[in-house]
Amino acid sequence: MTRVVVLGAGVVAPAIVYDLADDDVSPFVDDILVADINEEKAKAVVEGARKFTRRKKLEHAKVDVRNVEETAELLKGADIVVNGIIYYYIPQVMEAALKAGVHYTDLGSEVPILKKQFEFNDRYKEAGLLAIPGLGGCPGMINVAARYAIERLDEVERLFLREGWVDFNDYESLRIPLPVPYSLDCILDEYMHPVEIWEDGKIKLIQPVREEDREVMYFPPPVGVQELYYIEHPEVWTLGETFKSKGLRYVDYKLSYPRDLYMKYKLITDLGLSRDDPIKVKGIEIVPRDLLRELVNMTFKGKDIPPNDYDIMRVIAEGKKDGERKRITVDMHTEWSRKWNLSAQAVTVGTPTSIAVQMIATGKIKERGVKNPEEVIEPLPFFKELKKRGIRIYVEEEL
Repeated sequence: MTRVVVLGAGVVAPAIVYDLADDDVSPFVDDILVADINEEKAKAVVEGARKFTRRKKLEHAKVDVRNVEETAELLKGADIVVNGIIYYYIPQVMEAALKAGVHYTDLGSEVPILKKQFEFNDRYKEAGLLAIPGLGGCPGMINVAARYAIERLDEVERLFLREGWVDFNDYESLRIPLPVPYSLDCILDEYMHPVEIWEDGKIKLIQPVREEDREVMYFPPPVGVQELYYIEHPEVWTLGETFKSKGLRYVDYKLSYPRDLYMKYKLITDLGLSRDDPIKVKGIEIVPRDLLRELVNMTFKGKDIPPNDYDIMRVIAEGKKDGERKRITVDMHTEWSRKWNLSAQAVTVGTPTSIAVQMIATGKIKERGVKNPEEVIEPLPFFKELKKRGIRIYVEEEL
C-alpha cells in the first residue's frame, strides 16, 4: 500500500493529484492526502479527483509548512511527499520529510535553494531516503529528455533548452488583464532574478528578458513561430554539473510567452509591483507583491476559465557520435487535458512527479540521498508513462 502526501493546492496541484488518483494510469497508489494552509482549497482538489478513482482513499488537511514539527506529524505514515508549495519553504519541508522518514520530491526552485537542498544529501542517504528536487516539467521532464539526447552522443558540447507555449484563450474578452499560467510568485521571481547560463563549468549571470537576447524559433503546429527569452531556471546548473564529465561546456534555457504578456510582466517588475519588501503608503506598510496578488485574484473571482493551451518543451544537444558532429532534438508535446479539464502547463508540471512517485514506490528508482531527475530516472520507461498521459515525444537526429 502506497500513501502519498501532496503539499499545496495551487494551480498545479490538481494535475498531480488527478494523476495519482487516476486508476487508468496510476495503479500503484492507494492513499492520497492533500494538505494546504487553506484547507478549503485542498478539499476542492480532493473532490475533483474523486471522479477518477473507484478504490483509492482521498483525504484533505490543513498544514502550515513553516512549522517543521507540524508538517512532520502530518507526514508520518506516508511513503512519499510531493512538495507543491512555493519553493521559499523547501528547506523546512525537506527537514520535515526527514523527521517523518518519507521520500521527497518537489517541482523546482532556484539555484541558491537547490544548493541548500544538496546539503541534505548525507542525512537522507543515512536515513535510507531519496529526495528528487526539481521534478516537474521544466525542471524535471526536460532533464530526463536531456539525458536521453546526451546518451545518444559519445561527446556532448552544448545543450539548449527551449519551451514554446501558446494559450488560445481570449483573455481580453474574459476581462482578465493578467493571465497567470502557473504560480504568480514564481513568474515574478523569474522576471526579477538574474538568469544562470552554464558555461565552461561556471555559472554566468545575466538579466532576464533582455531584448538583445530575443530568439525566434519555429515549433510544430499549433505552437508555430515563437519569440523566446532567457529566464531563470535551475536545470541549467544541474545538467551542466551532471554531464560536464561527458564534455558538456554550455547550457541555457529560453521560454516563449505571448508578446503582450511579456510586456505586462516586465512593466509590473519595472514599476516595483513585484517587490516583496514593505513600503509605506500614507503611513501604512504595504507589500507591493501582496497587493498585486490580491488584485489579480479579484480579476479571476467567479470566472471559469476553460483550459485551451499547448506546450512544447525542446532539448537540443550538440556533440559528436563516431567522430562526426551530430545534433539531436527531443520535442515533448503536451495539449490541455480533456479528461482532467486541466491546462497543458499544469499537466506538463504535475504528471512527471506522479510518475516518479510510482517509480520510487515500486522500486524502479533505488538510489538514496538527494539526486537530480537526470541522475535517477531512466528515460525510456519514463517516456512510456508520459505517452499513457498523452504527452508525445519526438526525436530528430541531424549530422
